[in-house]
Amino acid sequence: MNPYKILWLLSLSQFLAMQVWFNFSAVLPVVESGWGLSSTQSGIIIAFFHLGYVIAILFYSFMSDKFDPKQAFVYGSLIAGIAGILLSFFAEGFWSTLILRTISGIGIAGIYVPGMRILSQLFPPHERGKALGVYVGSLVVGSGFSLLVSGLFIEIIGWQGVVFITSAFCLLASLIVYIVKIPPMPIGNGNVFALKKLKRVFRKPNLLVNGGYAGHCWELYAMWAWIGPFLVYYFLHQGFDQETAIRFGNIAGALVIMIGGLATYIGGRVSDAIGRVKAATFFLVISIVCSITIGWSIQLPIIVMLLLAMIYGFTIVADSPIYNVAITEVSDPDVIALALGVQSVLGFTVTIFSPIVFGYMLDNFNWGMAFMIIGLVTIIAPVCMLLLGKIQHTTKLHQGH
Repeated sequence: MNPYKILWLLSLSQFLAMQVWFNFSAVLPVVESGWGLSSTQSGIIIAFFHLGYVIAILFYSFMSDKFDPKQAFVYGSLIAGIAGILLSFFAEGFWSTLILRTISGIGIAGIYVPGMRILSQLFPPHERGKALGVYVGSLVVGSGFSLLVSGLFIEIIGWQGVVFITSAFCLLASLIVYIVKIPPMPIGNGNVFALKKLKRVFRKPNLLVNGGYAGHCWELYAMWAWIGPFLVYYFLHQGFDQETAIRFGNIAGALVIMIGGLATYIGGRVSDAIGRVKAATFFLVISIVCSITIGWSIQLPIIVMLLLAMIYGFTIVADSPIYNVAITEVSDPDVIALALGVQSVLGFTVTIFSPIVFGYMLDNFNWGMAFMIIGLVTIIAPVCMLLLGKIQHTTKLHQGH
């Protein structure tokens, strides 16, 4: 099968499957009031989805030599979809939701990284950036789409209907990838996992790139998880009734996340033009300013709030591909796969904690404090990137002599 055909079918499948990622956030205002959940409990449920994801990513990273990534995609989306459908029928409070969301997180981990591995094998280096750009875009747009489904249909089909439909899309994704003819991937005999190799992905430039990436993930996944519920609250504060506020808040939240599909492409292009460090720092500074201010901006007129939220949604994800490219540039060629795996695990590990911190701050203070604490911790990221720039500048000077 033509590599571009495989790319588009994998991207479509990922778009369908990723709707499970935020379908709980999409119905959060309804289930919180229905079940009497606190924001901290909601944050813990969101965090456990990420915990399931991280545990499974670790497994896939270490076992990637021994399994066919197509199988991971098929079974991963099947697991995520079934757990989501069970949630729509049987969840009735904190514990049942926590368990089923964790299982969904474990399933979703079988999609993004194995898909990247398939596409990296199919496309030569000079076409790879463009292909992966399309694939990453489908992840971002798919992630936000469940908020759109909720905004448009929750009044008609209820929260259970929203979770059911977005989870059923996962089963469709599994079926599409099962049918697609993907050339078999080379499966190694499991290279000996050398400590020497691991040491080489923890050198100073690697640590600084990953520090930037961890800060970026901390901010991004807290914001993505909570932006829908925040905008619902904003529309309530503007005087809309609950049904209308949920509809407008989720549609706006979906657009804020989905604009990221364009942002990742533009962010990658900007980093090619002005350099990785400058581009990442530029986007980070703007998104941090948005984090620190948006929660205090409840009084803003709707058009100004929507503009601020869209700038936030764009800049918070525009730097995403920059860290992936940067880690391949500071690592030795023979440890790039390991370096990317380590980066993924470090980045997603912090996403276990940021939604809980956000929920806790929201319970005990307000939206302003919750967003602000997320932004303040993220300052670590531009600091790491600027230190990386300094090292690279010094290295160039030494090489010049």
